[in-house]
Amino acid sequence: MDAWNSVIFMKSNKPMSAMNEMAKWDGVKRMWSTTGEWDWCIQLDPKISSPEKAEAFVARMREGHWATETKTNWWKEVPAK
Repeated sequence: MDAWNSVIFMKSNKPMSAMNEMAKWDGVKRMWSTTGEWDWCIQLDPKISSPEKAEAFVARMREGHWATETKTNWWKEVPAK
């Protein structure tokens, strides 16, 4: 508990073979293709899920032209009792 969690929705022009490579990056917990508005969803490992670290991960994706558009959601778990 008391850990950050984050997911990044992204659009990309890269082929699936390239995205398989991205799924192996440090910090990626899970990654899957989606239907609808976004092409991919990436769940980050809790160790890099804080807003600041997730922002740095997105910056890396954009600088490498992996993503054409992104939307990041994060939340922090807190103990219920």
